[in-house]
Amino acid sequence: MERRGPIRLLAGLRGQEIVEIGAPGWEWLRTYIQADLAGVLVAVVWLIVLRATGLDNDWIEVIVALLLVMAAFLVRAIRLIHQYRRFAAVVVFALSNWVVALLITAMAPFALSALTLAVLLPVLVAVQHMNHQRLSAMLGATMLVGTALVVVGCVYGGVGLQAPAEAVTDAMAIVFIPFLTILVSLAAWQNHVMLVARAEALQESRARLVAAADRERMQIERNLHDGAQRRLAAAMEQSRDARRLLDTDPGEVGPLLGRLSDDLQEASKELRTLAHGIYPPQLGQYGLETALRAVAQHATVPTTIRAIGIGRYPPEIEINVYFCLLEALRNTAKHGGDKATVAITLQDRNGLSFDFRDTGRGCDPRVIQAGHGTTTMNDRLGAIGGTLTVATRPGGGLRLHGHMPRSVLESAGVERPVQERGEAVRALLERAWDLVARAYTGVQRSVEPHPQQYIATGLLAILGLALGAGAVALTAFIRTGQPRLLALTGGCAAMAAVIVVALRVARRDRVELAIGLSAGISWCYAIAVTAMIPSALPYATLVTVSPVLLAVAYLRRRRFKIIMAGTIVTAFAITPPGRGLTGFALDPPAWVVIALVVIGLTRVSYLAWRNHVMLVARAEALQESRARLVAAGDRERRQIERNLHDGAQQRLVAAAVQSRVAQRLLAGDPAQVGPVLEQLADDLRDAGADLRDLAHGIYPPQLAESGLAAALRAAARHSPLPTEVRATGIGRYPPEIEINVYFCLLEALQNAGKHAGEQATVTIDLRGGHGLSFDFYDTGHGSHPDLIRTGYGMTNMYDRLGAIGGTLTIDTSPGAGLHLHGDIPAASPETGM
Repeated sequence: MERRGPIRLLAGLRGQEIVEIGAPGWEWLRTYIQADLAGVLVAVVWLIVLRATGLDNDWIEVIVALLLVMAAFLVRAIRLIHQYRRFAAVVVFALSNWVVALLITAMAPFALSALTLAVLLPVLVAVQHMNHQRLSAMLGATMLVGTALVVVGCVYGGVGLQAPAEAVTDAMAIVFIPFLTILVSLAAWQNHVMLVARAEALQESRARLVAAADRERMQIERNLHDGAQRRLAAAMEQSRDARRLLDTDPGEVGPLLGRLSDDLQEASKELRTLAHGIYPPQLGQYGLETALRAVAQHATVPTTIRAIGIGRYPPEIEINVYFCLLEALRNTAKHGGDKATVAITLQDRNGLSFDFRDTGRGCDPRVIQAGHGTTTMNDRLGAIGGTLTVATRPGGGLRLHGHMPRSVLESAGVERPVQERGEAVRALLERAWDLVARAYTGVQRSVEPHPQQYIATGLLAILGLALGAGAVALTAFIRTGQPRLLALTGGCAAMAAVIVVALRVARRDRVELAIGLSAGISWCYAIAVTAMIPSALPYATLVTVSPVLLAVAYLRRRRFKIIMAGTIVTAFAITPPGRGLTGFALDPPAWVVIALVVIGLTRVSYLAWRNHVMLVARAEALQESRARLVAAGDRERRQIERNLHDGAQQRLVAAAVQSRVAQRLLAGDPAQVGPVLEQLADDLRDAGADLRDLAHGIYPPQLAESGLAAALRAAARHSPLPTEVRATGIGRYPPEIEINVYFCLLEALQNAGKHAGEQATVTIDLRGGHGLSFDFYDTGHGSHPDLIRTGYGMTNMYDRLGAIGGTLTIDTSPGAGLHLHGDIPAASPETGM
């Protein structure tokens, strides 16, 4: 029975565990918004208690109402996550923070110091959930909202809430500024973890893709060997028997030809089924929806297909979505139970999405996450820029949600059907951020600044402010003679000296030490600023969190945790002086505080932007490699299907026709049966040769039976160029090592046959020992290295070796032949072979 009312709402906030295979983005985003929701509710309870204990100000009720509206927005964001609308959830999260922060600051300017960080939170969360364009728009909005917030907080006097509640507001600031700093630090930590984990996950995914393709090769070869090839061998034997019986016992020829015709039809049907499983013809002819409906008709589980607004997509999109859903359907048939049903929904909404739901048994999400089938599905979608998420629990069925963003479809050549709502506003915000980023990049004096330049920019800004403050303090001391001004001058001079030392360290390329010194200086500076200028507390909070954002891409986990701890401790340290509870206070003009906050907000926003850029850039090369591997596998699927259809399958159809012709001639013109049987035997022999050559090309039997050296020598015998294979210290290696090295060298051998020239010779050296290495030499024409590296065959070799942890180097020049060196350091011979 479905739960209703508050119980359903509370259960919905948690929902089923959402697993994004290879990247815990959804679950972490939900947890983060839940933490923000908890902070809002604590603030509501606090204000209600204050109102109940005698704080006589009607504006308290208004602020409570605003916070409850924000809580409703956050609940809506969590519900959007359950609907797999991550971008919409981040936008709702951002709007709730921004609108409420502006309104509360307008009523209670003392809240500015905490709410400055609240404005920054959404963009830090969005770093790993948005593409460049959307994050640029969000950063532009952050700058506009942050500027409006500080102007309102510094210029507008509020509604008189400050005076009767001074102690209370001080306590709230002391609690909530560190709380928001912790949320900022956690967002930076998640980005740091994701930066490392994404590259590792992509590397593992690339290896799994290669392994899956090789397993598929072996399975196709086995199916051919155990199915059609055996039937062909039996058919050839039957045709020989028929030819022999034609002279000795003509009466037995008719029944024998009947059985032969039936066997040939079965063999043709097997090949057709195998070819359709390799690459379904409906997919290429009619598209994704039609191909899935054809699968649903033959599925063992009742399956319904619903399509909303989808059309035709590039082959690499359609085939990967098709095989993902086919894998899911097979998994349900195996594990969903006898009463399970399946519903598949395809939809084009801001990209191509699919939802796969079954009513089966469900299971623990960790089992799904570790499952081979689900991992393969995620690898396929990830290779084309999509994502896969899973929601399940024991007894609750299974839901898979796949999404290919609009940017992925557009990069593949799919035109945007209609302009999205808010496109003009987003473009305007993008341009606003672009202007800010250009200005900051100009300060860096480099489009791709080195980390030392980030450090130097922040330190130089602090140095300028320290020298300026020291000069002002010294001038004031000369006029007034106040000792505290002299102490301030000495403190500014000491900080300037430390900054100079840190700048020298940064120039020596000692990044981690430089970041540590920069963080310490920034924190001391933030404490000093709040001690002297309490109204600059919003600026000090931004200075405090800058080091943790800077460290995201450059520190190891242990040292990053130290930076996080220092950030949180500093947040506790700056709040009391920032509320005017200690030290002495200066009262600068409002425009000074506004300018400082805008400068600080610009720096932290730019650091968040650079973290996003690095998060994307570090994964980009592996992502492209993964996409090439999937595309190569799909091209191979289509080629195998075409070879089967145009080769052995056509010959089998012709042989079946000839067997029936021979049956008819046997009754009417027996003299013509012999030539027909001769032609039948020739066709069967050619079909067998086609299948044998195809199977050997898919997965050479010598590789599994005798190892790498034997398989390469067999390939060398069929090469058009004289080829020598030498092996030193070579044993048997794991299948994924042997097959990838084999196909790399086979690719090189085929390229030499095409481009090296008729007089060229080839030498292949294989060496064991510490790992496995090879050298490929040809004495051909050679080429310019850049042309070689951009070739499809060479790229495929790079991808294959890279997927098993190997490297490939090239040495060539025009007229000097080609030398390839491959090295797989992790390869070790297997024992007991």
